[in-house]
Amino acid sequence: MSRLFSPAQPLRVLLIEDSSGEALLIKKALALAMPEACVFRQAGSLKAALKCLAQSEFDVALLDRSLPDTTGFSGLISIQNMAPKLPVIFLTALKDEAVALSAVARGAQDYLFKDKADGHTIKRAIDYAIHRKQFEGVLIKQANFDGLTGLANRLLLESRLDMALAKMQRISGAVSVFIVDLNLFAAINDHLGHAAGDKLLRQVADRLKRPFREYDTVARFGGDDFAVLIEDTGQAQNCIAVAQKIIDLFTDQPFPIEHALVEVSVSIGITNCVSGGLVSRDQLMRQAEQAMRNAKADGRSGFRLYGGEMLAGEAVNISSADRR
Repeated sequence: MSRLFSPAQPLRVLLIEDSSGEALLIKKALALAMPEACVFRQAGSLKAALKCLAQSEFDVALLDRSLPDTTGFSGLISIQNMAPKLPVIFLTALKDEAVALSAVARGAQDYLFKDKADGHTIKRAIDYAIHRKQFEGVLIKQANFDGLTGLANRLLLESRLDMALAKMQRISGAVSVFIVDLNLFAAINDHLGHAAGDKLLRQVADRLKRPFREYDTVARFGGDDFAVLIEDTGQAQNCIAVAQKIIDLFTDQPFPIEHALVEVSVSIGITNCVSGGLVSRDQLMRQAEQAMRNAKADGRSGFRLYGGEMLAGEAVNISSADRR
């Protein structure tokens, strides 16, 4: 059942409208169509609306095109940045239909002509906007997250890496990428079956998230490969410490799969880029993958760091065993 029609939870509407007269008309119209089903809060400016969003949660926002402190679509963009999950309905006059359509193209879920909207029209628009936003959320999740593990997928990882590199060019910092490969996963899959293999991948994903912050990106890179993107790691020695934490997640900690305890080891490839390094996202990913293949060639749990020396084709040979 839609959130709109739940009597136990009245619909929370943020009405962003500087005209008290027009705001009153909208409130009265919707109250006739939905008696006792709405809780309104009015904001007469963009600044006031953003303050409301910082203080409270809402189910939908009705955004007037013309506000005293914003012009064009900047108000819509500001609302979206503050509350990306909030459905927004753009309010305008009938003569401005082209503007209303442009607002939808920029991310509003629907639009209403204030001079033509009665209570039932507003009600339908709100219901449509909520359902459309929910559907958009599903599509975004499907496009950016791995269906099996729930981790970020390769597309989202690469997008965030692009943003991290752009940020690094503006301010000092570092960007590190770790590719984590499960050793002998194919043998586990063959011996226990694909269902067991999928279960193992989900458990690995859950375990791999443990040592990282919310704003770090842990992704399923593909198959039995995972990836971690970390900003502000600093020098290479810090990357080595992170890699050792990942190794420790698997050392002497088997996974319960199909009434058996399955031991898993990992090979990790690392690349670290500090401010001033002009490398692309694709270069970093290739470096991390190459370092992972070098680590995997050892046939044991370990990691390899891709450093400046490796630009000439040589690996920096540091493994977990070397660090002990």
